[in-house]
Amino acid sequence: MSYLIKSVESGFEIYSEAENPVVTFTYDSWFSSIGQAEVNQRKLKIKSKNAWASKFDVFIDDVDQGDIVFNWMGQIIIRLSVDGPEKVYLLKSRGVWNHHFILEDTEGITLMLIIPKYNWSNLNYEYQLKIEGNQAVPLELVTSCQYAINLYMTMLTTAAAT
Repeated sequence: MSYLIKSVESGFEIYSEAENPVVTFTYDSWFSSIGQAEVNQRKLKIKSKNAWASKFDVFIDDVDQGDIVFNWMGQIIIRLSVDGPEKVYLLKSRGVWNHHFILEDTEGITLMLIIPKYNWSNLNYEYQLKIEGNQAVPLELVTSCQYAINLYMTMLTTAAAT
């Protein structure tokens, strides 16, 4: 299974094989880290947990179902409970010349590979997301990963500009 994720003016859209997006994530405003989407007929909302923008809460139907935490090693820890017990994932940035992201579970098994591609026509990134093997990866996790990647890329751009 694979997804295509496209940046749009107010957030991002996740596409499966169909032409219509399966998820449209929108931020509250241009500089906001608060955003929401409807995922599988449920409201997913992500907002900052602290003033330093290093921890974020993930709400599903207004219930805190997980969080996204940036650690000092440049990794992103995603804890999420979707229709079952909470699971922990590690999102890592890899490569210099061939930059990409991988999502691993607690056993170190790669679940997803996320490959950014800069789209020069609209000056935004698009991401090709490939799910490894026959893994079942919920759209709530895919959406949370893309949210985290957007923050990571924003932090990199901000650090490079200063």
